[in-house]
Amino acid sequence: MGLTVTRVMAALAFGLSAWANPIVIFSTGVDAGGNPLSVGGADPHYRLVSAPSGVPLTAVATSPHPAWTPNTSTADWISPGNSGSTSWPVGTYDYQTTFDLTGLDPSTAQLSGFGTSDNDGCIFLNGVDTGSCDGFAQFGTLLPFSITSGFKPGINTLDLIVNNGGEVPSPTGVILEVSGTAAPLSSVPEPSSLSFFLAGGGLFGICTLRRRLFRLKA
Repeated sequence: MGLTVTRVMAALAFGLSAWANPIVIFSTGVDAGGNPLSVGGADPHYRLVSAPSGVPLTAVATSPHPAWTPNTSTADWISPGNSGSTSWPVGTYDYQTTFDLTGLDPSTAQLSGFGTSDNDGCIFLNGVDTGSCDGFAQFGTLLPFSITSGFKPGINTLDLIVNNGGEVPSPTGVILEVSGTAAPLSSVPEPSSLSFFLAGGGLFGICTLRRRLFRLKA
């Protein structure tokens, strides 16, 4: 019976996962095919929407500062310029991207991945701090994050807000590897349907047990 129940639960888990579709969202510093950009290439998905006075509002693929974790095979550092060794003014930098959940159920959406920044950085979803942050000097390591709430129908906004700290200009930038899933609206099971499926799984297990007991008696 234990094996049967395990199989039923595995089938249920597979069925639930089969409902999920990938969310079209891009990591930093990649092109439309998800390939890392050449150094200096303008990021087509992230915009630097605000920065300290005098900083050009550009987000380009950046050669990492020696102290930064390296670019990965699926994401590049981005900053206002192409060199991570360039010093930029102290203050707040907001790198923004959007993704579309049209046709998907926001209550099932989730994003996850790895990222870090120079210096302190946090991920905001639709203007709300998700609590996924890195510290002042954690730019040497990619840190995991997971976001499972705060999504809305249609266009959603993801902001990577970085505080270039200290008292004098210094290097700054951000890197983010991100992917996500959400269930299509048409495939999210009604509670009654899900209960019926679970009940069916339990009935299947009971019937299997009865057949085995009958064979033993015979």
